[in-house]
This record gives sequence, C-alpha cells and structure tokens, in this order.
Amino acid sequence: MSFNWRERDDETVEYHFNPRLSVPDILELIQAHSEKSARVIELIGGNLDLRYGNRPKQTLDIHVARNESLGSPAPCLIFIHGGYWRMSDKKDVAFIAEPLTEDGVTVASINYDLCPDVNLDIIVEEIREAVVFLCKNAKKFSIDANRLFISGHSAGGHLTGMMLKQNWESHGLPSELFKGGIPLSPIFEPEVVMRTSINEDVRLTLDMARRNDVLSAPPLTSGEILSVAGALEPEGWRQQSLLYTDLCTKSGIKANYLEVPDCHHFSVLDAFANKSSTLYQKVFSIISG
Repeated sequence: MSFNWRERDDETVEYHFNPRLSVPDILELIQAHSEKSARVIELIGGNLDLRYGNRPKQTLDIHVARNESLGSPAPCLIFIHGGYWRMSDKKDVAFIAEPLTEDGVTVASINYDLCPDVNLDIIVEEIREAVVFLCKNAKKFSIDANRLFISGHSAGGHLTGMMLKQNWESHGLPSELFKGGIPLSPIFEPEVVMRTSINEDVRLTLDMARRNDVLSAPPLTSGEILSVAGALEPEGWRQQSLLYTDLCTKSGIKANYLEVPDCHHFSVLDAFANKSSTLYQKVFSIISG
C-alpha cells in the first residue's frame, strides 16, 4: 500500500480522510454505540465525571476492574474517544470497557473540550493533564501506576500517539510511563485535515498541525505498540497506521500493524469490545503481559 495524500486532489483527500463519506450510515452507528454504552454504564458503573481540569469538558470516568485476575491494583487502559476533535463524548464509547473490566482491567475514559471552542494544542494539553491526574491518583483508584496502557479511536488515536511521545519526566512522572499503546484507526498527520471540509470546525493552522504531527518523531516508549485499522477503511486512512508502525520499528520499538477484516472506521470499535475477536485478544495479551 502506498498512498501519499500530498499528491492527491482535494476531492480524493476528502474521501480518504472524511469517514462520513466512506461510512454512509455513520449517524445510526454512533447512535447504536451510544445506546449500548448507556446500558454498559448501568451494568458496570464506576467513578463517573471526575474532574481533572478547569475547562468545561475536562472530566473522566474510571470503570474499575471487576475482579483481581490480573492482580490488585489492576492494570489500567486509558481510552480517548474519537470524533475528529470536534464531536462525541466518553459516554458514547463506554461499551468498550465491559469486556476489559470483566477480564481484570480498569478502564479510564477521558473527555476533552472540542473544536472550535478550543484548538488542537489545547486538546493535547488537556489529555496530558488527564494522564497526570490519573498517575497522581492511581493509588486512590486502585490503579497500578506501573501498568498503564493507552488507546484511542480516530482522533483519539492521534491523541494516543501524542501521549506516547511526551517527555513525562518534565511532569514529574517516569519516562517509561506507558507499557503499551493501541491507536485504533488513528489520524496521525493533522496537516491532511487542512485539505478537507473538517477544518471548518477544527481550524488548524500549518504550524499547529505540524506541532501535533505524531509521525514527526518516534514514541518515547519501549512498550509494545499495536496500530489498528479496519480492512474496509480507505487506503489513505489505513496508510496512517502503516507509516506509524514503520516509524516505530525503525526506532527499535516493538510495533505491529493489525488490519481487522470486515471492519470499517466505526465497526473496528465493535471488534475492540468483542472477546472473540483477534483484536481484543491481541490487546488483552499486551495488557496482561
């Protein structure tokens, strides 16, 4: 696969990087995920809407491991929702926590303020604040601070990549903060968004896009990386995960690319939450060590 968006016309770029075009029933799928998530929250509960910062949407949910099969305190997967930095909410993807908590993993799901109310620089800052909050309160929530993993979907996959390249020592945390990362259908090069209609809301400038380019430098971790895309996603989008995997492996980081059969940009989340799927089994293998 070789797709260079810089060499394509705007209409082609729009198709490859605007999931609303390649997944026509997107609104129905988002609604189904939201309804499923509401049921899961009722089932598993958790510490909901904990405030980690002062901006309106700086809250997170902690869904606690429902057994001690992986030890106590439990490993924690930090999860960041997608929505192209401009929509969605942690409560819409809570369903991904059900199988993980059942298998002994605590899941911390992060909310953040959205464009155009804030910009991408601020969103990255907010996610960083959420991570610091979780680390400093790990004991309180029975989280093993030595077994932190991070994942996110779409724009959340981008934010996952940004957290994996942070210098955590400058925030008083261990340099090897994360033991693994799983970006799901990530968009790693924000600059491409400037070629799409999505930028009407995201309002990226070239400098901002390049500051937040995940592919500009390798992750600062030796933890395992699994970069995931749906086999039914456009080639341009899948290429993002391939480029990241290549960047990681060339930097000596254990990294793999997984293309999930019969999945598009949104149904990859269903595979992530399905215990019988290869994706879930690989994710659980990374977390369980």
